Amino acid sequence: MVRTTPSPPDGKGRPSDAYEILGRSLRLLRESCGFKVKEAAQLIDVSPSKISRIELGRVGIKEVDLDRLLTLYGISDDNERLAFLERNHRLSEPRWWSSYSNHLSEWYCSYLHLESEAKYILEYEVRLIPGLLQTRAYAEAVIRSTCTDEQQVRRLIDVRMRRQRMVLERGAPKLWAIVEHAALVDSFDDSELMQEQIDFLLRITGSSDVRIQVLMPGAGALAFRGNSFSILQMKASEVVYMEHLDRAFFLDERKDSEPYRLAMSELVIVADEPRKSRTTLEEISRRNRMR
Repeated sequence: MVRTTPSPPDGKGRPSDAYEILGRSLRLLRESCGFKVKEAAQLIDVSPSKISRIELGRVGIKEVDLDRLLTLYGISDDNERLAFLERNHRLSEPRWWSSYSNHLSEWYCSYLHLESEAKYILEYEVRLIPGLLQTRAYAEAVIRSTCTDEQQVRRLIDVRMRRQRMVLERGAPKLWAIVEHAALVDSFDDSELMQEQIDFLLRITGSSDVRIQVLMPGAGALAFRGNSFSILQMKASEVVYMEHLDRAFFLDERKDSEPYRLAMSELVIVADEPRKSRTTLEEISRRNRMR
């Protein structure tokens, strides 16, 4: 399902999209078993309206109720059950960004939950360096281009840098980024800022598990070229994520996300492989220093 959420914070910081993704997964399980809402409610001794609210993402679900639903729906695989239970637990427990959540949009809180659950993130970025790979100065320039509130700018920078540390220091989730060549040379006119950013990319490609591929101009006529997106791979599911200035899109149903999976597969093929991409970064760095 395609889900969009307005960007401005509503003062709650509730990860509504993440709740809805969990709810939709439970609805699909129920429907695949042929249960109506009323039947599922009776079998685990709750009201039909509660099942409906859970499936719509309006309310959370207790672990005991989730466990009973999974049993009812025939989910016997331990890994699949654990994936559901862990996602639900993550939604209900305080997270490191909780102190910021009242100042973050619902869709951003949802993304943070999904990112923390992901095992792998595949990202295609057209115009900018991927957020998880930005230096603090680069991140500040990006954020200031759309936000004028000084305190909010600082909050968003802090959250981005914390996310980056989680990926680079823990090595989880694994990040595979495909970046258009233009993003490496044309993002900002500030040559010092860009030089610092390129050098940072060179350091992390040489000392971490982050994989970067550069997509050179003319490297294939791709239908999706020009549209940045990410694929977050969890234990038992995937979500395609696209962020725009005032909203975000979460695609968790296969019929909606399949074109992006196919596009990512094509991007991996036509982009330069990581070793050649690192050579491109080195060449950009040398040219910058010669200016």
